[in-house]
Amino acid sequence: MGTEMVILNGYVYTVDPDSPIVEAVAISGNRIIAIGSNKEISKFITPSTTVISADHKLVLPGFNDAHLHFLGGGQSLKQLDFSGDTSLQIILEKLQKAAGELLPGQWITGRGWDHTQFNRGEWPNKKMLDSLFFSHPVFLTRVDGHIAWVNSAALQLANITQATKDPHGGEIVRDDAGQATGILKESAVDLVSSFIPPESREEKLFALKLALEQARQFGITSIQDNSGFDTLELYHHLADEDELTVRVSEWMDFNDIVHLEQLQSKMAQQQKYTIDHHITIGLLKGFVDGTLGSRTAKLFAPYSDDASTSGMIQYGNELNVMVAKADSLGLQIGLHCIGDEAVFAALNAYRAAYYGNSTKMRHRIEHAQVIRPEDLTLFAEYGVIASMQPTHCTSDLRWAQERLGYERSLFAYPWRSLSSAGARIAFGTDWPVEPLDPMRGIYSAVSRKNIDIGLPENGWFPEQCLTVAEAVHNYTLGSAFAEYSENVKGSITPGKFADIIILSKNIFNIEPAEILSTRIDLTIFDGEIVFSRQ
Repeated sequence: MGTEMVILNGYVYTVDPDSPIVEAVAISGNRIIAIGSNKEISKFITPSTTVISADHKLVLPGFNDAHLHFLGGGQSLKQLDFSGDTSLQIILEKLQKAAGELLPGQWITGRGWDHTQFNRGEWPNKKMLDSLFFSHPVFLTRVDGHIAWVNSAALQLANITQATKDPHGGEIVRDDAGQATGILKESAVDLVSSFIPPESREEKLFALKLALEQARQFGITSIQDNSGFDTLELYHHLADEDELTVRVSEWMDFNDIVHLEQLQSKMAQQQKYTIDHHITIGLLKGFVDGTLGSRTAKLFAPYSDDASTSGMIQYGNELNVMVAKADSLGLQIGLHCIGDEAVFAALNAYRAAYYGNSTKMRHRIEHAQVIRPEDLTLFAEYGVIASMQPTHCTSDLRWAQERLGYERSLFAYPWRSLSSAGARIAFGTDWPVEPLDPMRGIYSAVSRKNIDIGLPENGWFPEQCLTVAEAVHNYTLGSAFAEYSENVKGSITPGKFADIIILSKNIFNIEPAEILSTRIDLTIFDGEIVFSRQ
């Protein structure tokens, strides 16, 4: 067996408890074949071996983003981006500048606006867009992706009138006269988005290539993706062209379990696009509630800053039936739950399946942002994985306590409480809702400080902070466990895939603030160098 690559002189943090820190790694083909000291691994070097000196820098397993929208992330790189914009005026100026490049009737799309950043937190409305765009339909998604801001032209195309009823699980926000304001929440977003002309196959491939470039730069070698089943063919094409530099677990729609024969047929059709341990069919993704930013996350008690609502829930008793059906077929489920009532609803459904079937699946709760203290132990009891995104906490903390109140905030984004209760945690970004860079997530997990301003000084409810080692584990082996892949990736262990990164700084021995400026120097995917910063 030849040794194609050797890494020497590293601070290799393996995430393997049997050999947590070593100096060197040997790689043959796409697998790690040995780890150990420089002396031990130097024996594997032949005249044809590529020898990399890590210069005593930190070496880690490649990051595994456990929750993102990869195609959407790539598309966002081509769209108008309003992330971080602190006023409506800034957004309107960007829109006006873009208007000069449009063809007649062309849609204007963008994403990332956040009304909580505006003066007094005011919601935008269609009139602001109508003054600029009379004939161009406008569709702008909020930072969380659960709300759209549209103009009158878009509403007219979708035939949304005063008589249009709210769809199940959604809301057409209206003024006192009953007219749509231009804000659409949750499932109501689809009333307009379905009229946007779909991108061509070539446009989608280009977006995925942009996303892959970003992933390589951030050391991401695996993704658990909610881009839609049709994306599997695109990933397969990229793999055939040797351009796919991440391992993909693509998710399905949880609602398809209602039409089981159609789901099984769809899975059979898409199976031809899978590649063992490279492109796989993952979990069934469903939405139980909305988001805190839009006050559509479902809470047991009303919002502290708006007593008129406690959020929206998408399922009733049918949730237990659907979960039991999928569980009995051995299909993994991931349910989007942000509010404490939504989290409990999912745990309750998983409990029934756990004791009712013999499958003992690794079901997941995506986000799990607000949890009642009495429900924390249920994750470990039912084998439920908490799939969380640390930067949601540090982005939301500007207003989260006002929205939730003190008592609920104690167990908001409760990483430490979940970990102490024995829960398994997987980390991701939810890109493009949050930036793709895992360093932002690790910083958030260990500091609980807003990234832009570095506050609160001691962190927001700092008792929920994790250590750097725990955060790294959740981004690597924890994420691999969440997709049943811990035996082939997630740690630098002989026999596992050679997905390895070298960082510019050792994040274990620097101040948390320095984590944000840490870069990836080298990304190795499947035994090959796919990114080098130099």
